[in-house]
Amino acid sequence: MPQHDEDIIAAIATGYTEAAIGIIRVSGKGCLELLEKIFTKKPPYKANRLYYGHITDKQGKVLDEVLVSIFKAPHSYTGEDSFEINCHGGLVVLNSVLERVMEAGARLAQPGEFTKRAFLNGKLDLSQAEAVAKVISAKSKRAVDVAQRQLQGNFSSKLDEIREQILYLMAENEVRIDHPEEDLSDVSTEEKIRTISDIQNKLKQILRAAEFGNHLFEGVILALVGKPNVGKSSLLNLITGSERAIVTDIPGTTRDVVKEQFNINGVPFSILDTAGIRKTNDTVEKIGVKRSLKAIDEADIVLAIFDGSNDLTQEDKKLIERLKSSAKPIIAILNKTDLGIKINKDNLPFEHLLELSCKSGKGLDKLEKTLSNIALGGVDDSQIVSLNASQKQSLKKAIQMCEQLKNDIDNDIDPALIGVDFMALTDYLDEVIGKITNEDMLDVMFKKFCIGK
Repeated sequence: MPQHDEDIIAAIATGYTEAAIGIIRVSGKGCLELLEKIFTKKPPYKANRLYYGHITDKQGKVLDEVLVSIFKAPHSYTGEDSFEINCHGGLVVLNSVLERVMEAGARLAQPGEFTKRAFLNGKLDLSQAEAVAKVISAKSKRAVDVAQRQLQGNFSSKLDEIREQILYLMAENEVRIDHPEEDLSDVSTEEKIRTISDIQNKLKQILRAAEFGNHLFEGVILALVGKPNVGKSSLLNLITGSERAIVTDIPGTTRDVVKEQFNINGVPFSILDTAGIRKTNDTVEKIGVKRSLKAIDEADIVLAIFDGSNDLTQEDKKLIERLKSSAKPIIAILNKTDLGIKINKDNLPFEHLLELSCKSGKGLDKLEKTLSNIALGGVDDSQIVSLNASQKQSLKKAIQMCEQLKNDIDNDIDPALIGVDFMALTDYLDEVIGKITNEDMLDVMFKKFCIGK
């Protein structure tokens, strides 16, 4: 298995806080020889064994009583020889042991460098490496489960199946190139186009699942908008289970954007309670209204609140006109339904229209279900995938190339040119899982990881 960096790297793999146990991870060619210099238990070291002993300084002074686990290439996380020192978890102890490891010949690992080596040594593909980061940063158990499936190679297997379809068509095209005078193909033009359409649809589904997957891992931003005193702050307090926002009968109480985070069915949300949108002469309130309008543009989903117990006002109608031009999903909420409904629902031209009483909480369950469905677009958890911007761009190019191939085959152009397009298509898919990579792109990706991973 190829080694891409001869340096021995080391880092604290556990959190920078006091704990019962702390772990220092070390990896690289020659690291076991380094261990011999600092560990009282001497070789031979067997793979996948745990050894008891002490880490000492150059003079033989004991720095800590430890357990050391041994991993040998290629059967380790990085694919290299590596070991982990299980120390006592005090930061002074951890740092002194780490300094001793570096004094013996290691250097401090860069953020994500262990996982980058795992990728470069073929232990993980790029989608699995992305999943490692998501397992660590996941904000819910549901997100962890999805990331773990990707880490186990579920997504990579899907791309392998698509690649097999492409290779079959490529082989058939090669026959046409090698034997142009003979009709040796047993695949009709219509069947080729159908197969490429099937590939294209699968790639579109993956891209859609990746876009909605961002919501599961990164969270969804909600903007809570409406005229003053329709219950925006009451809804914020109801949906988050807190009393973050001040609730009074005085219009214009909220003068700035209040942000709160909560979780629905494993999907993290950030909700922005904005100042009531209305004409005002108050300088501070004007700034709040301006920020409210900006929040609409920044949000993933807009919750537009109306007083269902009264007719629409001019301020309501102006808000509706503004929201009609937005491409964002809009959920219109009729609040104060406990007072009876007087508003004309026909004047609210939104796909999602819900009744709610912030006073009693009636209708909250329907709102939460609607938010969860919109956030994930109805995509099943088994289909959700986490991809970075570069991977998604490669997928988009692959989808475009499928369209190009269908046109080329339908117009019966030179098989050699079709072969070039097939090669481009496979290259784009290889970029998604990292068989073709750009070093700068890798650096940007792995720097997102914590040190020690």
